[in-house]
Amino acid sequence: MALCYCSLHPQLFSRRDQRWVPCSQETMDEIRGYYALLHATHAEASSLEVLEMSCAQCATAVRQIAQGHRNQGCASW
Repeated sequence: MALCYCSLHPQLFSRRDQRWVPCSQETMDEIRGYYALLHATHAEASSLEVLEMSCAQCATAVRQIAQGHRNQGCASW
């Protein structure tokens, strides 16, 4: 099982709701602690993965930047 989080916009991905949900800074700190603990043990010892990912807000920001570049006539990527 993967625990997905975005540290830029403190959010966790809810598997139950299939969406990103806000969380507190304390929760972000706990997740970083889990991440450090998992990396200190053998990967085979746990079925939990802690993954930092881009959330929906990150994706929206990237789309807006790309749209702005297209509108300014910049070359496509």
